Amino acid sequence: MHVSKIHLPTRALAIRFLLYGALAFALVLAFSGVASAQDTYRVTYFDFNGATGAPDAIVHILNPGVVNPGQLCASIYVWRNDQELSECCSCPITPNGLLRIRVSQLTNNPGDHAGNPFAGSIAIISDSACDATNPTPTADLRSWATHINFNTFTEGFDVTETATLDTPLSDGEKAEASGRCGFIRINGSGAGRCDRVCVSTGA
Repeated sequence: MHVSKIHLPTRALAIRFLLYGALAFALVLAFSGVASAQDTYRVTYFDFNGATGAPDAIVHILNPGVVNPGQLCASIYVWRNDQELSECCSCPITPNGLLRIRVSQLTNNPGDHAGNPFAGSIAIISDSACDATNPTPTADLRSWATHINFNTFTEGFDVTETATLDTPLSDGEKAEASGRCGFIRINGSGAGRCDRVCVSTGA
C-alpha cells in the first residue's frame, strides 16, 4: 500500500507557525494577568443581616506587613445579592494592624437607597493607593468573616467563621467595582460611604 505524503507549501507552514506562536503568546499573557492579580482580592458573603434574633456577623482584616512593609488599605465593596453595589470605602491598616468590622455597621448607610441589605457579598481589595474609586491592587491583606446560618433543627441561629476566598481580580471586575463606587460617591450625598467602620472599636 502506498501512503502519499502531504507537502504543505513553505508559506503555509510559516503562517501556521506564526498563528500557533501568537496563540501561545496570548495564552501566556492571559495566564500572567490572572496570576499577577492573585492575593489582592478577597470575597465573602453575609446572610440574615438584621434578622430578628440573629447575631451580628464580623469581618476581621489583618495587614501582616510581609509583602508590603508599609500601610495598606482595605478597599471594601458591599454588594447586594442582586449585584447592586450598596456601599464602598477604603480603610487604612498599618503593618500588623487588625481591623474589626460589624456587618450591620458596614451595611447601614446604603447608597442605592434600597434599605439595609439582608444578604449579599463583601469584596476586599488589598490597596496601596487607599482609594476605593481607583485602587492599586497590592498583595498582603488577610481576612476572615463569621457567617450567620439558620438552624432548622434548633430553630435558632448558628455562627461559623471562615477565611475569605482569594479570588483573581480581573480588570473588568476592578473597573466595575471602582466605577460604581465613584458613582455612589458623586451622587449619594454621603450615602453609600462606609468610612465610619475604618476605626475598629475592639469590642
